Amino acid sequence: ALLTCLSNPTDPQVRREGLRCLNFLVGTMPGGLVVHMNDYLAGLSALAVDPDEGVRRLVCQAIVNLMSLRTEYLQPHFQSISEFILNATSDADEGVALEACEFWLTFASIAPVGGYAEDVTGGQATPDMAETVRAMLPRLVPTLVKGMVYAEGRREELLEQNALDESNAADRAQDVAPVFHTSKGKAQGKEGENGHHDDDDESEDDDFDEDDAEWTLRKCCAASLDTLASMFGPADVLPPLLPVLQESLSHADPWVREAGVLALGAVADGCSDAMAEHMAQLHPFLLQQLIDPNSLPQLKSIAAWTLGRYASWAVAQVHGGQPDAVGKVTEALMGRVLDANRRVQVAACSAFGVLVESTGDLIVPYLEPVFRTLAQALRTYQTRSLMVLFDTLGTIADFAGPVIGEGNLPSIYVPPLLHMWNELAKRNPFDRTLLPLMEGMASIALVCGMNYQPWALETFEGCMSLIEACTMLLASQADDDDDYGYDDQEADPIICAEDLIDGMIEGLGTNFAALVASSARYSEHFLSVLHGLAGHEIPGVRMSAFAVVGDLARQCPSLIEPGTG
Repeated sequence: ALLTCLSNPTDPQVRREGLRCLNFLVGTMPGGLVVHMNDYLAGLSALAVDPDEGVRRLVCQAIVNLMSLRTEYLQPHFQSISEFILNATSDADEGVALEACEFWLTFASIAPVGGYAEDVTGGQATPDMAETVRAMLPRLVPTLVKGMVYAEGRREELLEQNALDESNAADRAQDVAPVFHTSKGKAQGKEGENGHHDDDDESEDDDFDEDDAEWTLRKCCAASLDTLASMFGPADVLPPLLPVLQESLSHADPWVREAGVLALGAVADGCSDAMAEHMAQLHPFLLQQLIDPNSLPQLKSIAAWTLGRYASWAVAQVHGGQPDAVGKVTEALMGRVLDANRRVQVAACSAFGVLVESTGDLIVPYLEPVFRTLAQALRTYQTRSLMVLFDTLGTIADFAGPVIGEGNLPSIYVPPLLHMWNELAKRNPFDRTLLPLMEGMASIALVCGMNYQPWALETFEGCMSLIEACTMLLASQADDDDDYGYDDQEADPIICAEDLIDGMIEGLGTNFAALVASSARYSEHFLSVLHGLAGHEIPGVRMSAFAVVGDLARQCPSLIEPGTG
């Protein structure tokens, strides 16, 4: 009965609902659908040119579902299906184009890294399927780049948003992404696996510089090009891409240039080595787009993101005899950290964090002007930018290491951080902005070691005060409402405060005992508070408390001896 809906000649709503039901059944693949699979595929083929956009959208969705879950049914028809999807990727209806573009992203995700199986069931590609897509790259790659250009309607919205982003108005709630705390392991940063944050595998580096949570054709095209470049490599991807890049990057329309820069960044993972010979010309171009005061904020932002994607190239230039290569990128990014546009601020901070991860000690000569710029930004940023800035400061600590505690460097950035922390905590100890702030401070306190001592007491008492305030407020809510039970997220500020204390224990070592003893407010009941946290109902609070106890036992066991009897 559902299959007959697909051939209804008069009512597109009937065809849409029939497709929607059948697409849902693909996940479970009942026997009836298996028996009539040829009829289902014939129905999809007949509807591929349906005049109704909703029908075409569901046809593409059905093909993507089959690609993901039951690839074997597509194999005999893969050439014709791929041709249809390629045309649909540039459909005039953006919804149809987005559903079609998902096909390429899904295909790359099911192509096994270790080789192809000759007979497959479920979601797995074959060598013949890969060769079909490889042969289409000369047409597919330009189609994907074209799909990255913002549509006219979206451009108007962005221009309006640019004016708001350059005002002094506070960020709207919908502009600030939810913040969740993840406790960091010790010995992170430069010693972490693969040279990246162990807790941040899905970093801003992979987000195509989009602060809009909506999944769009532009994002899908960029992600598809990224995965296809990694799958097929530069030998297949760059020949069709380079002429398109040359045309896009020299285009008079800044929106077209912006899409070209996005495409350049998207292939960095898969083609960075092969792109090295072109970066001598492209890198100055990116810097110019970033620093040009007349550039669109979107163009500045994507240039910053792409510079971060090619940070390893700048590092290689330093080792190859161009000592100022990292300095030029740093100077350009710091200039944009102070940009009036919040989108640009976020992109510049994020890109600098990525640069620091790649440069290691090469960033050391620039730390003083960097910290002065970031301290200046602390005074002007709104919530969304602040959160990224705090994360960037933590990244600098993780990857630059103890050098950030030398000389007068800490006096540049620690006092304004503490001031902001105190102000935010006084207004609302549950403010989610506090989470990245304290995470960054934990990294700073750890790597600065004894050089953090001038601010250690204020930090320690701030942590204890925050733990007390949050614990009392949560207890008060529970007393007022017998059915009230707070969730893990509400305890995040407590966990962050514990982790910051733990960072100071690691940094100060045996001197942490003297720090606790010097606190008139908390020296007497630090252990009792710690004992309460170790028995807390939230697992994350207990885990961080046990980490504190373990490090106290290692660094200054005398401090916890009274509580071990």
